[in-house]
Amino acid sequence: MQADPRVAVVGAGAVGCATVAYLHQRGVSATLWSPTGARVRQADGGTRVTTSGALQSQFAPRLLADAAALADADVWIVCLPANAYEAVLEPLTRHWRDGQVVLVSGALSLVPLWLAETACAQGRDVLVAGWNTTATTTHFLPDGSLHVNPLRERIEVAATGPADTARAVACCERLLGPRFVSAANLLAITLANINPIAHAAEVIPNLTRMDRGEAWSLFGCFTPVVARIAESLDAERLAVARAFGLALPTLREHYARSYHLTPASLHEMAAEIVQRGMSPNGPARLDHRYVLEDVPFGMAFLETLGRVARVPTPVLTSCVTLLESVWARDFRGENSLAARMVAADADAASLLARCAAERSADSTGLRAAPVR
Repeated sequence: MQADPRVAVVGAGAVGCATVAYLHQRGVSATLWSPTGARVRQADGGTRVTTSGALQSQFAPRLLADAAALADADVWIVCLPANAYEAVLEPLTRHWRDGQVVLVSGALSLVPLWLAETACAQGRDVLVAGWNTTATTTHFLPDGSLHVNPLRERIEVAATGPADTARAVACCERLLGPRFVSAANLLAITLANINPIAHAAEVIPNLTRMDRGEAWSLFGCFTPVVARIAESLDAERLAVARAFGLALPTLREHYARSYHLTPASLHEMAAEIVQRGMSPNGPARLDHRYVLEDVPFGMAFLETLGRVARVPTPVLTSCVTLLESVWARDFRGENSLAARMVAADADAASLLARCAAERSADSTGLRAAPVR
């Protein structure tokens, strides 16, 4: 990679725009690509992003008109909802070139492993890595501006094998500073993403608010009831992780790190998030990513991992079934990536070996590392 890497952020939603904003602040050349670019495209055809909160700025990112231009970037940072992974990313793989780095922000459903194996099948020397979370928390305000919270203090990174993980961490630090740490493997990244369980706990007690289109504070409504649901779901997530030999941060630890808080109970930290002005409003519609993305690609996938590891997940399973009933949708069946990544006869050891595999020297295949 050249001294000053050219970065393309794939996805122009709140997280994509906030990521570009922080890259811009650090003097990193970054462009945006999106299937629509609707959030940043102005009436005159130009682009503009105005941020408030921890980062107050206004700038005009360059929006790539053609996906083929992604081949010119040295680094891609993928900031897409999980339900857009296959439809958007699969066609983009034809624009890969050797030597590129692809970073998946807030990766779900082992999508970095899918992309890494796709690159190897194509004979491409592309380094793919996943982050367990996004660079920051952020949301669009009613006036179209973007409220941005501080960059997270800790983001876990994994690629296919220790050598590539070390390379990925070094690349990420050059872009956004020394806040990145190596994770054990790509399975650890998937299990460390707490968004699906946190969002389920927040959504379920507030379903009528969503259905009625009410304005409600996400963390302002994070009462002890929500906290108990979240803690139960987190206990099952951590149990699945332990079955794969992984020790991961708790949901409480994640909130403390992400929002720069003193560790406390979940509902106490939620109250402090509100007091600091960092809470977005909760979903005001049913067709929201907190369900449409996080249930099939987060919760249902975690349920699948529990089945592979032979770990019961009764609370998680009940929540998925309840949300399927409310939405009258087969969320378990909507994640076709799950079938690609986890075979019906998979066991914990074989899946963990794939997630910790090293790329071969000629980048034509994956060599499984031993399970320890």
